[in-house]
Amino acid sequence: MELKVGSKVCGFTVTRIREEKEISGRLVEMTHDHSGAGLVWVDNGDVNKLFSITFRTYPENSTGVPHILEHSVLCGSDKYPVKEPFVDLLKSSMNTFLNAMTFQDKTMYPVSSRNEKDFLNLTSVYLDAVFAPAILKNPNIFYQEGWHIEQGEDGKLSYKGVVFNEMKGALSDVDDFLTEEMISLVYPDNCYGVNSGGDPAVIPTLTYEEFINTYKRFYHPSNSLVFLDGAVPLEKTLTMIDGYLSNCGKLTDLPCFEYQKPRAAERTVDYALAESEELQDKGRLMAGKIFASCEDPVKSMAAAVMFNALTDSND
Repeated sequence: MELKVGSKVCGFTVTRIREEKEISGRLVEMTHDHSGAGLVWVDNGDVNKLFSITFRTYPENSTGVPHILEHSVLCGSDKYPVKEPFVDLLKSSMNTFLNAMTFQDKTMYPVSSRNEKDFLNLTSVYLDAVFAPAILKNPNIFYQEGWHIEQGEDGKLSYKGVVFNEMKGALSDVDDFLTEEMISLVYPDNCYGVNSGGDPAVIPTLTYEEFINTYKRFYHPSNSLVFLDGAVPLEKTLTMIDGYLSNCGKLTDLPCFEYQKPRAAERTVDYALAESEELQDKGRLMAGKIFASCEDPVKSMAAAVMFNALTDSND
């Protein structure tokens, strides 16, 4: 397919084309005419075909709602009404990558395969998952993936849930726990200051209603970016994507990101030790500083390499 700036294809308009040596091909940018969704295609002829859709998700608290949504939308949808299509795909698909990731400011759903038919099937499952999830009709998915109360054999009640248990394990690591405390201290005024994965102490305050309202706010085509990579069957893929995006209008009130103004602060926190551990020499000292923005990726990457070399080992 010959593409040029201004070309109309399957509900999309090509807005920019750049030749990029670093990716051994060209970067094609498009906008969906009806919804305003963005799309980027790395046209490099790679036999491994990748589809990913990402939504801006800016949490306002540490209930872990973006993380719980990431798990929950992959638990069945209108077109694929099985309990765990994600698990079924892991068993039966020829995928080269299949996962979903929650970040502090976005949630990403990438899949890839070297086989065209398999790639289209994976793309279909993921599109239906994010735009027609079973969570809208079945609240039990929220209780299963988020949190619920169980009674043990001893009669005692306790909180359970896939994400609740996962984050309970994650924050049992002292370094991870203190890193979350540091981030909340440095970023008190935006989404980076809360735990997007969820704080087990806060997760049980999340209601199903808030969960669904968050889905409706963030999981809209206007708030999404589609990323394609490799020798994808472009017309088939765009037609499939257009079938979902055209069912929604264009949002004008999109989630807004707030930059954090640097500030000075300090905090002392306690963390748990095992009963067998001695208290001596267990103190930790951490220091942090905002030194760049997302608009300066070269500086950020250089600093990450430097910090890794200086401090990211026991030596």
